[in-house]
Amino acid sequence: MRRNLALILIGVGILVLAIELYITFPRLAEWHPWDYGNYLRMGHDVRAGNNPYGLDRYYPLPTMLWIFVPLSLLPEWFKVVWIFFAFVFVLILLRGDGVLAFLYPPFWFIITDAMFDAWLLLPLAWVFANRPMLAGLGAAFLLFKPHVTFLAVAYIIWHWLVTRDWNNLKVFALTMSALWLPSFIVNPRWVWQMWEVLSLRTNQVSLLPLLTTSLWSWWCLGGIATIIFVALALLSAILFVRALRHAPQRAAAFQSLGLLINPVILASNLILILPMLRGRQQILAIVILGWLALILDKALNNFGGGYALIPLAALYFLTREAS
Repeated sequence: MRRNLALILIGVGILVLAIELYITFPRLAEWHPWDYGNYLRMGHDVRAGNNPYGLDRYYPLPTMLWIFVPLSLLPEWFKVVWIFFAFVFVLILLRGDGVLAFLYPPFWFIITDAMFDAWLLLPLAWVFANRPMLAGLGAAFLLFKPHVTFLAVAYIIWHWLVTRDWNNLKVFALTMSALWLPSFIVNPRWVWQMWEVLSLRTNQVSLLPLLTTSLWSWWCLGGIATIIFVALALLSAILFVRALRHAPQRAAAFQSLGLLINPVILASNLILILPMLRGRQQILAIVILGWLALILDKALNNFGGGYALIPLAALYFLTREAS
C-alpha cells in the first residue's frame, strides 16, 4: 500500500513538472526572472567600476565577483541552464524522492525568479554531515548568502575549534581567503557600502513586516497572533534544545533556528530545509506544509507566518532522530 502511494505521488510530481516545463519553455524568450536580472545588473556594475549597491542589491562583494560577474558575461539563455541545475541538485540530494520536492512551493519560487539558493543545497549538506574537507569548502560557499546560513556556519566553525578539526578549518580559511581578499583589492569600501544599503533593507522590512516568513510575522500581525507567536517561539526553543542533544544534527538545528528567527527570511529561502530531510514521509510533510502556508499567504494578504511552520517541522524531525 505504501509503495503504491509513493509511486502515485512520484507520478504526480513528474506530471506537474512536465506540465510546468510544457508551459514554461515556449515562453522562455519572454521570461525575465527578477532575481537573475538583479544578479546580472550587479555583475555589470562591478565590471564597469560602478557602485553595485542599492535597494535590493546588498550581497557581499565576493558573491558578486564569483557569481554575478561570471553570469553577466554569459548569454541570456544561460538562465535556463542555471535553473536546470536546481533540479539536478535536489535529485543528487534526495535521489528519487527528490521528485516529490519539485512540488514544494519554495522550490518553485527559486525556479521562477532563478535565485541562486539552490546552489547552496550541496554545500549545506556537506556542513550538516561534517564531511572531511568538503565541509570546510561548504561553509565558505554558504557565506555567499550569509544572512540565511550564518548560524549553521558559526556553529560548525566552533565545532571544528572544539574538536580540533584542523583539516576542515584550514580548508575553510584558505577558501575564504581566496574568495574574500580579492574583493578588498577591487573595492576597499565595499563593506561600508553594503552596510548602508542593509539599513535601508531593515527599514523596508519594518515598513512591510509581513514580507518575512519567520516567526516575527505572527508578532507583527498583532492581536491573537501575538499569543500564537509566543507559543511557537516556546515550542521552537524546546525543539531546538532537544535537537542539540544529538551532536551530528546540531548544524541542521542551528540552520532551522536561523530560518525561524531571522526577520528578513523569505519563503524562497526555505529551500534550505531540504538537506535535513530524511525519507519520503518527511519530504511529503514539508511539501504539504508548504502548500498550506501558500494558501494562508494568499488568504491573509501576503502573510508569511505560515511558512514558519516548515523549519519548525524540520526541528521536530531532528528531535525524533535524536531520541
